[in-house]
Amino acid sequence: MKNPYTESSDPPRMLPSFVCYSDILGYSQLSEAAITAGNGHDFLQRLRQALSKAYENVRDHSGDRDDSFYAVKVFTDNIVIGYPLYKPKFDQGEPDFGDILTTFSELQAGLAMDGFFLRGGIAFGEHYMDDDIVFGNALLEAVAQDKAGGPPRISIASSAVEKLELQLGFYTDDCWTLQQEYLLKDADGTIFLNYLNEAFYVFPDGGILFEIIEKHQLAVVEGLKEYKGNPGVRAKFEWAARYHNFICQEFADRHSVPTSPDVDEVYAAGAALAQKLLDYRIDIEALAAKPSRIALL
Repeated sequence: MKNPYTESSDPPRMLPSFVCYSDILGYSQLSEAAITAGNGHDFLQRLRQALSKAYENVRDHSGDRDDSFYAVKVFTDNIVIGYPLYKPKFDQGEPDFGDILTTFSELQAGLAMDGFFLRGGIAFGEHYMDDDIVFGNALLEAVAQDKAGGPPRISIASSAVEKLELQLGFYTDDCWTLQQEYLLKDADGTIFLNYLNEAFYVFPDGGILFEIIEKHQLAVVEGLKEYKGNPGVRAKFEWAARYHNFICQEFADRHSVPTSPDVDEVYAAGAALAQKLLDYRIDIEALAAKPSRIALL
């Protein structure tokens, strides 16, 4: 893959770009726990397999232009994508933003299925990157989204939200735009990447990719059980469980089984499949830590 930042100018200069930064939530703790338990080699194999597959998909991602429309930099659990705008005055970077949403959605969903949850941010601003340097205000803002802590989500920084609002202004009805499908607003007002939408991108003709939903459910449940006695970490998995349940419930509700005899058969079959998502909801309360009586010695 060519680097659009080094191809565009010499000497190098920053370009208006969308920048996405993310890392694996709790990577240091996961590594330390595996090494302490004597499972370092097994954890390394699992990590390498998951990251190699995920990062290869990112590097192989192609768009409608050529093979030099974004730059990628990876260091173990950290990944940065710099995406310079192609025709900013014409489209406000909408195709570029759409590509970065779908690319990171696929990355985040794939790693979550393997039990690795990402946290990070997407920002917009001046940016430059090559093999040795990653620099610019967009990177700083994207990293700040991650360092603020919180749940395993890739959130949209205010600079990128401004661009998003301009892009949605192109539509008289934005209900079915790519941005609406791949973004959600959290209870605290934060806009974040809806990576579980990957399970529905072939719906209704191709059905629902239940493997994504099932593996995500198992990974979240495992986290809830493992960190039952650690309130800080457990809260992050509770967020992931609520997000998981929202997606299952909302998609089933949005695609209720039609009763009209004139309805399209493909859609009717897809709607019936959508109701099966309700079986994949996570019983958070059943997995919650509960108080108990002290046993006197």
